[in-house]
Amino acid sequence: MRDFLRTFRLPIRSRRDIRRAVDEELAFHMEAAEAEWIESGLSAEEAAARALTEFGSLEDTRNYCVGQGTRRDRQERRAMRFEEFIQDLTYAGRTLRRSPAYALVVVTTLAVGIAANTLIFSILNPYFLRPLPYGEAEELVQVGQTQETGWIWGRFSLAQIEDWASRSQAVEEWAAYYYSAANVTGPEGPERIQYGWVTDNLFQTLQAPAALGRTIQPGDGGPAGEDVVVIAHGLWQRRYGGDPGILGRTIAVDGVQRTVVGVMPPDFNFPFGDIYMWLPDPASAGSETRDRTAHIPIGRLGPGQTPESAQADLARVQRELSGLYPDVDGRFQGVTVKPIRQALNFAWDQLQIGFAVLLAAVGLVLLIVCVNIAGLTVARASGRTRELAVRAAVGADRRRLIRQLLTESLLLALVGGALGVAIAYATSGFLDTLLPPGLFKVGGVALDGRVLLFTAAVTVATPLFFGLLPALSSARTDLSAALREGGQGSGHGKRSMRKRRILVVSEVALAIVLVTATGLMVRSFMEVRGLDLGYDAASVLTVEMRLPDSDYPETADLREFYGGVGEELGALPGVEAHGQVYPMVMNHESMVAEFARAGVLPPGDRWPQALTTWSDGGYFGAMGIPMIMGRTFEEMDGREGDRVAIISEGIAQRLWPAESPLGQTLVLDSEARTEYTIVGVVGDVYHDGFDGQGPDLHVYRPLAEREFRRRFAVIRAAGPPSALVGGARRVLADADPTLPADFRPLGEIVAENDFPWRLGSIFLAVFGGVALFLAALGIYGLIAYSVAQRRKEMGLRIAMGATSGQINRIIVGEGLRLTALGMAVGLVLALGVARLAQSIFYGVSASDPTTLLSVVALFLVVAAAASFFPARRAGRVHPAVVLRSE
Repeated sequence: MRDFLRTFRLPIRSRRDIRRAVDEELAFHMEAAEAEWIESGLSAEEAAARALTEFGSLEDTRNYCVGQGTRRDRQERRAMRFEEFIQDLTYAGRTLRRSPAYALVVVTTLAVGIAANTLIFSILNPYFLRPLPYGEAEELVQVGQTQETGWIWGRFSLAQIEDWASRSQAVEEWAAYYYSAANVTGPEGPERIQYGWVTDNLFQTLQAPAALGRTIQPGDGGPAGEDVVVIAHGLWQRRYGGDPGILGRTIAVDGVQRTVVGVMPPDFNFPFGDIYMWLPDPASAGSETRDRTAHIPIGRLGPGQTPESAQADLARVQRELSGLYPDVDGRFQGVTVKPIRQALNFAWDQLQIGFAVLLAAVGLVLLIVCVNIAGLTVARASGRTRELAVRAAVGADRRRLIRQLLTESLLLALVGGALGVAIAYATSGFLDTLLPPGLFKVGGVALDGRVLLFTAAVTVATPLFFGLLPALSSARTDLSAALREGGQGSGHGKRSMRKRRILVVSEVALAIVLVTATGLMVRSFMEVRGLDLGYDAASVLTVEMRLPDSDYPETADLREFYGGVGEELGALPGVEAHGQVYPMVMNHESMVAEFARAGVLPPGDRWPQALTTWSDGGYFGAMGIPMIMGRTFEEMDGREGDRVAIISEGIAQRLWPAESPLGQTLVLDSEARTEYTIVGVVGDVYHDGFDGQGPDLHVYRPLAEREFRRRFAVIRAAGPPSALVGGARRVLADADPTLPADFRPLGEIVAENDFPWRLGSIFLAVFGGVALFLAALGIYGLIAYSVAQRRKEMGLRIAMGATSGQINRIIVGEGLRLTALGMAVGLVLALGVARLAQSIFYGVSASDPTTLLSVVALFLVVAAAASFFPARRAGRVHPAVVLRSE
């Protein structure tokens, strides 16, 4: 019986139909079998019992048949739906071929919107989403200490890290690093390369193997360690031509011959993108004092631990060590534990906010694109009323019509998405060059699988935004009215016009938000670029140098070299002034000193802090920093006699507001309390970026006080600073042909620091321009459609004496009214969005009246221009022609 039922064909519509058909079929066969057995001599009771035994449980058989029928029903339905989808796709292609202008506009507009979203996501990807090149990276953290003021100090001594490792219960593995720069020499020529000093277990803690050879291993570091080096893949390719025989080769790093033991993978990045070599740290916890806090610790969390739980555990350790070592550990009151991706990117907070704004902006662009296309689709649907009515008349239900129209939208979206990916692919390489290499990221801007998946999701989602509303509207067509009026019924035209007005108002509102954000970002960029930095960067060339220990072992050697080079650079033609300094402004290097006025010393943990710089006397003139009072440094300052200092105007006003600071005593360092005599006051400068809090407090000390091996020569040129590069390069080559140097105009260094506002201005200006263009296009399309719908009205008005000017005012007024409504909504939204993003704007408030008035004026002009051309056509309507055609 089961074999028979497996091949049994039933008219399937639902589970209830199957159940009823099975019951009827079973009853028929059981009755026939019972009658046959009764004829053969069995009693009615025996025949019924034998039928039950033969046919089995009625319920089991019924359930089996229902399951088979339902499965077959699903298979048939899937096959039918796929066949219908192919039919819809084929019909959509034919329909769109008959409307090439509409298809071209939609595909091109979608391609621009999808390409913009793809590019922004591909830029965001290496900073936030691409997996880190470390094993189980979610377990890695970086540790720092904090003071009551909130200031974070992220450097420790090796002795401190050893104590933290022995006491911590939440962090299982500890390693440390710091970074510097070295002179690399050899047949390839001298080059200055940034490198990382790392403890010999750092690569094991990161779980980061080498691509070629090995990494630094335990035993390589410490006082008895090996002179080995691991190089980055990029350096291996660029400097050594990807030579596979690089392993075992020796290279000179600051005069020390080091053996190359490994090459890291292309995407390996630690601690940031400009690090191209890693050397084992020659120090150990026993070879350095506890107060030499130069190392940055990282750790790997234990099982079940989180950064929050680790912070609580390490806060306990910090309290214990503060009691044991109050002079070192006791200076801090708290601990910070950050995930490794966040910790390694020094601009993490700014990047988060900046990319959130860019994502929101590019999302608005795509939404405006969809609204614009929805308006076009609504207009196109009004001309297809008769076609849809005929399809409904021959049996197509409302769901089938909606699916057909959505299939057309999906087909357009797929073509637009493919074109958008092509545009993004062609542009991504250029965008990669705009991003600063020093920020921590994994790889470059590229369209990898994650980006393509995002693009696919956006592409599939867009038809729901621009195709669903027109599809639902068109599927509600009144069949009899549409067939009677030929698809040109006035009711449908009025409904279409109302929908298009709503869409245009929405489009203008969204464009207002985006253009307002663009205006605020551009104003911020202008504020940053127009900021008085306290020095003139436009005419300054900087030269970075570092003398290796092996070639210049004594202080006298350093003094002789830098003194001779300084004289030669100052004698070059076109040089107006020159000096030397360490550290350099805007180079993301800063040294901090606690300061106080002698006789008015604050409590030990309440000393204010200022940046400190060592310079010679020529530095201030070369930089254009004004000398307000006193003198600059002289040749013997810092070498013998009293300690002297020059302070910034901000410190002078803070400590000596009513008297001259010259000759006064400045105390530096709350522990050492070293006294300096003030010999000069200079103007305030921005030293380390633009934080919105004004210029930095600054203490300058004579360069001769500390003979730094690494220095920056600062040269003021009479013309463009790049003209001095050739002469400066010859001076250094004559002094030491093996010494690499980095020549950079100071203006270029400063420009790197306004990167967030510059990049934001560029992208938002492009997005705002696209949004403005699409809003103008939407207004133009609506007014043109309105003029076409009201052609008879315009003819009657002209026949009754209306002039072209009056017709123009009516049509343009309609465009301005819609724009004004969209502006009212958009300005409210823009103010709310701008307040949320206030932290990324510099020197500009969220309700900046100049920006808001400019945006309003711009949109009114654009709306008037977009309405003017359809209005001109309306004013030229000949009443006789119109009335005769009607």
